[in-house]
Amino acid sequence: MTAYGGVLSLRNTINNVICCSRFSLVGGSLQIIQGVYEELQPLTKVLQILDSTSPSRSRKKVNALDGIIKDAIWKFEDSLESLLTRQIPSQYETLPEIVSIDLQSLENDAISLFQKLNDMKEEYIYEVENMPQDEPISSFFGFHGTNSKMIGLSDQFGEVKRDLLHFLDYPGWKHVYGLYGTAGVGKTTLAKKIYQDPNIQHIYKRRAWVTVGRVPQPISQISRGILAQLTQGAELRLRGKNCLVVLDDVWEREVFDCLHRSIPCVESGCVQVLLTCRHKKWINVIPFGECNEVRFLNEEESMELLCEKVFGDGSCPPQLHKLAIKIAKRCEGLPLLILAVAGILSKSDRNRDPAYWNEVAERRNSVFKDAYNRISKVLFPSYDYLPQCLKMPFLFMGVFPYDTAPSKIIDMLTAEGLWDDWDCLRELAIEYSLVLRIWKSVDKTSHEFYVREYKTCRLHSSWRHVCRGEASKKKFYHVLNKLIDASEESLIGQRGLCLENNVLFGIKEFCDSIRLHCASFARSLLSYGPYHQYPIPIDVGFKLLREIDILTQRFYTFPLEILSLVHLKYLALTCNGEIPTTISKLFNLRVLIMHPHLSIRCCKVPSYVPIQIWDMQGLEHIEILGKSLVTSSHVNLYNLSTLVGVNASICTISELPRKIPNIKKLGVQIELMPYDDHIDLLSCFGCISTLSLDTLKLSITNPVIKHGHFFSVNPKSLKLPHYLIKLHLSGMGFPWEFMDAIGTLPYLQVLKLRSYAFQGPRWTTKRRSFPNLEFLLIEESDLVQWKPGKSFPRLKYLSMKHCYKLVDICCYEGEPTFLDQYICTIEIELEDCNPLALVWASQLRPRVGSRLRVIASSSFDEKPTTVKFERY
Repeated sequence: MTAYGGVLSLRNTINNVICCSRFSLVGGSLQIIQGVYEELQPLTKVLQILDSTSPSRSRKKVNALDGIIKDAIWKFEDSLESLLTRQIPSQYETLPEIVSIDLQSLENDAISLFQKLNDMKEEYIYEVENMPQDEPISSFFGFHGTNSKMIGLSDQFGEVKRDLLHFLDYPGWKHVYGLYGTAGVGKTTLAKKIYQDPNIQHIYKRRAWVTVGRVPQPISQISRGILAQLTQGAELRLRGKNCLVVLDDVWEREVFDCLHRSIPCVESGCVQVLLTCRHKKWINVIPFGECNEVRFLNEEESMELLCEKVFGDGSCPPQLHKLAIKIAKRCEGLPLLILAVAGILSKSDRNRDPAYWNEVAERRNSVFKDAYNRISKVLFPSYDYLPQCLKMPFLFMGVFPYDTAPSKIIDMLTAEGLWDDWDCLRELAIEYSLVLRIWKSVDKTSHEFYVREYKTCRLHSSWRHVCRGEASKKKFYHVLNKLIDASEESLIGQRGLCLENNVLFGIKEFCDSIRLHCASFARSLLSYGPYHQYPIPIDVGFKLLREIDILTQRFYTFPLEILSLVHLKYLALTCNGEIPTTISKLFNLRVLIMHPHLSIRCCKVPSYVPIQIWDMQGLEHIEILGKSLVTSSHVNLYNLSTLVGVNASICTISELPRKIPNIKKLGVQIELMPYDDHIDLLSCFGCISTLSLDTLKLSITNPVIKHGHFFSVNPKSLKLPHYLIKLHLSGMGFPWEFMDAIGTLPYLQVLKLRSYAFQGPRWTTKRRSFPNLEFLLIEESDLVQWKPGKSFPRLKYLSMKHCYKLVDICCYEGEPTFLDQYICTIEIELEDCNPLALVWASQLRPRVGSRLRVIASSSFDEKPTTVKFERY
């Protein structure tokens, strides 16, 4: 519900005003907004009462009340932030150190809000406690399927079948096996295939199938239906019989518990309960239970299912084959969507016309939109019955049309004032199977405990369609692709705008509509369309924006109209121009991201980050690519946790530990001066070693690798932060002996060495070093021979690229190496290395119980060579 998000947003807004060191609240201003803040706390708990109600209850009236509460909160927040905007003198070059803020004119608005919320709370509680049973009843008994062909999921079918047969070793038990996954992924289809399998039927003589559904029949009636199927309608004893009970589409733990208790134990026999449900959240706590997430179909399975449903027993016509592959790929492996698209295709009188199929593949007609609309009613309940704290983050993820880093999603939700639960993305992905995630290479075999384990995440396109429709209806944000999307009905009152066509701001009619209907109260401006390299002005009267993400829109110069947006917390844009010194007027800014149009270094006067950046005490994340950083003598940024992309001299880097003492992620391009030598470079590392970093990325912008250059070979000369988890180095030219210092870092998991970060023909790794390293990349190196020895006990992924001289990774017979560890899967990637390295890779053998994947390619010869294999 959006009311919960509205409460969270307003509380964060008030808290920011109260805690802002630049504000001096006059008169009774503090008491007014404190009163509102305190009134919101019990409202949060009232809204969360809904989380404990049954999904079998109708929420129609409660949802309507939620919208009324949200509108009242947003109205007060608009008044508060508009008043703040008028009182902050952003028209001047610089803001005064202290700004007097008078909010006493909001007193009547606050009183009106109190009265509205108090009235609504009572009505809300009453409606929640008296929600009627929804309709229609969704339970039915018995198996109504046919022995039809199941396409895909053969691996999971085999796994589930093996497990069910294994459980026969425990007679007298009731065992639960759960299949969970997002709506339409194929849970019921897989359960039907198991239920119909001849081996399963032979072993489990007594079977029962019940589709429970979101609105089930009375538990006693379902229990009788199960027993009737197991006893085959007669007073037959179950002693010594193996029983399989399928409970399909279960929504509540309480319903499952009652049904589970009603299923009798069988003396000298096994009772297996096969459960399907949409999420994992409560399966994990079931005693004697296991669970398995049903995966999405791969591209080959998707293609087969699409063609099966469109062409039946006939194969796909050759002229449609490539188009069918593209259409199947656009379905992203969700069987429900594949079937919906196939259903529309098969009924079209043009279903053999390549031109029509091309229109579908390129989304130039309504086929996919119609398919999304058809399946939305199946998907929507999964959103509607989410906990309050997850709904707005889930809706927000609908703005992203592609894979996005979790850290970016978190930063943007924080800027919106909607982030208060560090676990919400993990819950949506793992517990509710609603967010697709791509693992970082190092984490491919990890347990999914933390959001940081994901490289990127996104919504399936069908879920994105649901979220965008719901968000637009709730006035949370509106997606704009064509001019027709900017109608008055669509835009009025929208709090966020998401453009997927950057040309729209170049159309006067579009700009006028934005200015008239939503610019005054919009909080976010996002642009995720194709990159547009020609500047288009965005000055349409925005006043209250909290976040601007327009990296896909190029600006020649920094758009000065942004400097009047005093509520701005997140700013990301593409611009080769200078950052104005007046950037410090954005005193609320938390995230500043600025990318150049082209990453080309020119021989001209360097471009600098203005020194006024150090006056922006709220900054937590700075990502400015290609500009040089200089430090201020009198100001520190204590809140800054991320600084990446900037260029800096050794002198500047040496000052950073004092200027940004709480930094966690540091990525700097080091600009070496003619007089700098390796001693200066090592002293720079010594200064950085005093920071409590978890990620460090350092590269030389102008590396000159001097082969045979002498270093004082003392591993202790290289010092690094003790708690590092990730280390990226490029262009240093250190001798391999210095790796001994890195090998002692106890928490290091990821190490990437590029562009002769270390040089020399041989690297002999010190024994028992790199105790927790899981990912190692060496790219562009003159390394000839590497002796890993008894090190790298946790290495999972080794990548070596463009190591043209690499001949051998010495593993002496009888000597333990990283291949002899107890790791489920070890992956090795060799790209453009010496052909002798490919020979070495082809001879590798993993230890017993492990899996080894190798992909090696070389273009040394006229005919490129590629080796791929997997060994157990």
